[in-house]
Amino acid sequence: MRHLFNSVVEILRLEGTLVDGTLTQQWKPVGQMLCRIDLNFVRVGKDQPMPVAAGRAPDRSGLLFFSVGEDARAGDRLRCISGPVSGTFELRVVPDPAIGYSASHHLEAQIIEVSQQLAGRFPGSVPEQVVTP
Repeated sequence: MRHLFNSVVEILRLEGTLVDGTLTQQWKPVGQMLCRIDLNFVRVGKDQPMPVAAGRAPDRSGLLFFSVGEDARAGDRLRCISGPVSGTFELRVVPDPAIGYSASHHLEAQIIEVSQQLAGRFPGSVPEQVVTP
């Protein structure tokens, strides 16, 4: 199935450190992964329906397919580096194994796009200062 993987994503994981007694959290890159992102496919009976949000465009959701040995898990964010899909997505559920005849063939999980204003930030973090000449 690897020949169908047409996207490269960077896996981001929320990491906390103690700085002067204050917990600081930020998204740190863990690695990269070859995968397939399908924004038009929804597994009936498995994927969560998107909540209705008045006054804004709905988030894109879809399905992520990746190899069994990859290190993506629930709570990670995936930043698209190359491929037909762009944006930052979040894994909110534990990936499901697709079972072949004798073992897991690949993993698949629902992904939901993260608002681009929050793509690199943790809620409550101090925004970076922009220096303009």
